[in-house]
Amino acid sequence: MTPNTLCKGYLTKKESDGVLRQMTWPPRSPDLNPIEMVWDEMDRRVKAKGPTSAQHLWELLQDRWKTIS
Repeated sequence: MTPNTLCKGYLTKKESDGVLRQMTWPPRSPDLNPIEMVWDEMDRRVKAKGPTSAQHLWELLQDRWKTIS
């Protein structure tokens, strides 16, 4: 049993016992945390350049950071 399944089962049980009410969350809802979208964009841009060393990675990160509007 996965942790996700375990958690959902626990919350469903608590809801049926009247202890809590689960919020409905729309599937595929947009992420409301903008920094996660920035990290994702940085990750894609840096991986596309293929850093070859820690120094190269640092330089790519700095360069790509400057290009994000």
